[in-house]
Amino acid sequence: MKKIFTIMTILFMAVILVACNGENNNGGGLGEENPERLVVWADNTYWGGENGKLVTEMVKEYAELTGIEVIYEAQPDLDNKLRGASLGGESPDVIIWDRWQTTMYIQDGLLVNLDDFIEKDEINTAEYQQEALNEMVYKDSVYGFPLDIDAWGYWVNKTVLAEAGIDKLPTTWDELRAAAIATTKYDTNGNMTRAGINLDSAGSFFSYIQTAGGSVFSEDFSELTFNSEAGKAVLTYWYEMIHTDKVFDKAFGSTQGGADDPFVTQKFAIQSNSLLNGSQFYKTYIGDKFEYEFIPYPAGPSAEFATSFNLAGSNHGGLMGGFGLAIPNTGKHKLAGWNLIKWWITDTDSQVRWSEISGLIPAKLSIIEEPRMKEIPNVRNVIDSLPYIKARPKVIGYTSIETSVFMNKIGSLLFEGGYVRGNPTVEGRIQACLNDLETTAESIMEFANLG
Repeated sequence: MKKIFTIMTILFMAVILVACNGENNNGGGLGEENPERLVVWADNTYWGGENGKLVTEMVKEYAELTGIEVIYEAQPDLDNKLRGASLGGESPDVIIWDRWQTTMYIQDGLLVNLDDFIEKDEINTAEYQQEALNEMVYKDSVYGFPLDIDAWGYWVNKTVLAEAGIDKLPTTWDELRAAAIATTKYDTNGNMTRAGINLDSAGSFFSYIQTAGGSVFSEDFSELTFNSEAGKAVLTYWYEMIHTDKVFDKAFGSTQGGADDPFVTQKFAIQSNSLLNGSQFYKTYIGDKFEYEFIPYPAGPSAEFATSFNLAGSNHGGLMGGFGLAIPNTGKHKLAGWNLIKWWITDTDSQVRWSEISGLIPAKLSIIEEPRMKEIPNVRNVIDSLPYIKARPKVIGYTSIETSVFMNKIGSLLFEGGYVRGNPTVEGRIQACLNDLETTAESIMEFANLG
């Protein structure tokens, strides 16, 4: 009896392991091709409010075309809701997914492998912007398609720039610094009344080091490479703008939302944000109060850090973010979910329509390359930078490096007097910060790779 029990236990565990295997995640059947209803989920942080209206409008058009009711629900905690679905809770049929989290959720067995769908419908994945598509690829299999290409950079108050005598948007580090200095204002008592630029953005270190001519990782991602002259140039540039030029004071402007946002109230002349985050938000709260436009991160380095091998303003770079459409493994209507994704992402007319509705850059190359894309405000400034901007590295542990290491420790250097002990010079503090970043990041990678 004991032997039989042992065998049954082994068989039961084998079934569980297969069910939980992140690479065998097409379970549950394909479901009906034409169900009465499909459910789409997205995270409320990005796809609630005004952005949620864009999704609602798009799925409404699909419903009118197919006769399938499509319900869109923005979730306040998409991560836990989706994990709850794997334990028997309610599940969507399609999700709008933050692409940089894809690998983790594939490994957890939450997303459907789309290779069979792609092969059956003869979808050519080479037709899509590869940096964006590759965020949803794991071990050469595709688990989703990019919904948009979201670039990070700056929103610039063009009205304030013009008042300061600047008639062009900054495209280099030196031009950005000059614009920030020119637009910063203090009252007669020495109190800041307008910050030239928001520099509480240590999360942009990944982008800035590219524009300095460096990188966070080596080309094969085997080692960290940011403790370099390029890394030193980035931190020095930010430090000098804050402490020498005094174009930003963290205590002056908070990151309140809505009508109190410091860019909306013109407390910040230049605001760090993404194309997606700002497009509908600023359209809603600024309207025609002043002219503004989005720019990608300016080319670097500045003249101060240029060399004969690394000329000023010669390096482009930045962060490509964005979302994708994927099918959860718990979805009841996988085939119908795929049909919705196929219509939205692979059909050229639908991609054009989505771009018109959202004002975002589509991921299909044939549309990106159309001349009319360069006529769209905000989008037009990003098009030429697309070959240079990079998605976050698909390196285990990088999420923690960006959020827990770069953001916290660089913030300490810039705003909290960090690394002063034993380092009487600014150069010494910056080098101490880089050393600390490197040591901590290496520890995170070592720990992450233990599994």
